[in-house]
Amino acid sequence: MADESAGAVRLAAEELSGLVVGSGRGGAYEVAVGDELLACSLRGRLKLATGGRLEQLAVGDEVTCRRSLDEPERGVIETVLPRRSQLGRGRPGKPPQIIAANLDQVMVVVAVAEPDLSLHAVDRFLAIAATASLPATIVLNKHDLEPTGEIAALVAEIYEPLGVVVLATSIVSGQGLESFAAALTGRVSVVIGPSGAGKSSLLNAVNPGYQLRTGEVMSIGKGRHTTTSSRLLPLDRGGYVADTPGIKTLQLIDGAVEPAGLQDLFPEIGSRSEGCRFADCTHRAEPDCAVQEAVELGEVAPSRYDSYLVLYGELEAGSRPW
Repeated sequence: MADESAGAVRLAAEELSGLVVGSGRGGAYEVAVGDELLACSLRGRLKLATGGRLEQLAVGDEVTCRRSLDEPERGVIETVLPRRSQLGRGRPGKPPQIIAANLDQVMVVVAVAEPDLSLHAVDRFLAIAATASLPATIVLNKHDLEPTGEIAALVAEIYEPLGVVVLATSIVSGQGLESFAAALTGRVSVVIGPSGAGKSSLLNAVNPGYQLRTGEVMSIGKGRHTTTSSRLLPLDRGGYVADTPGIKTLQLIDGAVEPAGLQDLFPEIGSRSEGCRFADCTHRAEPDCAVQEAVELGEVAPSRYDSYLVLYGELEAGSRPW
């Protein structure tokens, strides 16, 4: 029995469970239903319900849909299931963006060179993952460009004591590719990082069937965007991975965290706050601050503390891009 309440579109009665894996043109979403891909539009009432900036449909959303009787490759999304998690970012001068939903982990891919490594950018990616309560792994790519291993050792020294896994990878030498593939297997992951870090190249290496576009690095040291929109891709070993566009500017979503709560996104800072003289210490200029003392003693990495100060200033001033 068909339902014609959607206007000119005649829909099958059976509701199908699906997973949003991409967004197409004209407001259509790619929904995986078993081994099929359906081009689905949102039912009118859902368009109203998802009008809020943070409520828009994202890759990774679990939905129910109904197939078109006239065009079996098309359908209409009926319901969107509650999210277990979501990863979002603020964008200067634009509405916030949900990068992906229902994730298990975040893979932060950065390069040791070409483009240059920015520890401040790494800290921002980790902070955004922390706001979503998602574990993060740092994937230090293009390791072949830094044969001494000094950069990888420095990154491991800073982040591994914080419980962050650091993987050194190279598609040239093959280093770390098996570890990277194993970390993705059986999970729903998002791969994020700056343009030119080699995200798509890594995914092509561990799952050759993807054939994702890759690009060169511009002369100013910033990468060109090769992925233009987020897509959720199935892994041959099991699981899914969201390939995202390279990110040039990144900021916390307004209201996601207050300045006083920023220390909780930096575990080495938050864990020392009880040792401060003042309960409301901001760890910037107050006397008898346990965090500032830890920085002076080398117990907190200066780069991490600098990132904290910059982010605190942004939150205090109203979220400016870094």
